[in-house]
Amino acid sequence: MYQRIVISLLASAVLLSAGYVSAADVNPRGQRDSILLVAARHMMDPNFARTVVLVMFPTDTGPSGVILNRPSRITLRDVWPDNAQRQDRTDRLYIGGPVEPDGLLFLFRMTPPPERAWWAIDDIYFSGDGELLETLLETNGPDAGQRFFAGYAGWAPGQLENEIARGDWHVLAADPNVIYDKELGTLWQRMYQRATLPRAHGLPLQGSLAYHRRGANR
Repeated sequence: MYQRIVISLLASAVLLSAGYVSAADVNPRGQRDSILLVAARHMMDPNFARTVVLVMFPTDTGPSGVILNRPSRITLRDVWPDNAQRQDRTDRLYIGGPVEPDGLLFLFRMTPPPERAWWAIDDIYFSGDGELLETLLETNGPDAGQRFFAGYAGWAPGQLENEIARGDWHVLAADPNVIYDKELGTLWQRMYQRATLPRAHGLPLQGSLAYHRRGANR
């Protein structure tokens, strides 16, 4: 499995860029904030069982995101074994989701807002653009606010709402501390406990779709 993933990434060189917005369109007024999905205990889909997923809402496509707590044994230097300049890149590659599993995507911090990226939260963005990746690798070392993923998760219009209504997911507000949390072995359990705390009756959970629709209409 390890060798197949590395070979696929090298052979395909898939760097997803379709659908990204320009810097002028990042976090436009009315765009829904990103959320965290926490898999319910009864989630049976092996792609998402016991996962925490960062979900973004780009203006020109459906909800898309990456699984935050599925690290692989692969590092970036494994992806480029013949590139001497990449041999200090010990950044771990995460399994981001079942869509485009050969695609290399990344979360990163940057100011001002970059071109060809989706806004996630604060100064954190998400992209699969090859030129932007090269810039980040040349100017930043490991652990410089970057996370790298093979594949991502995506939902058709209405699909995510239906899954939440069915009880497949708990919803929390996006949190930079969770995005870069290093205690991955306990991340799902901690987020599940946070998401299932008793709350005042009738109040939408902060981070829920209802909460974000209300916020977008303010």
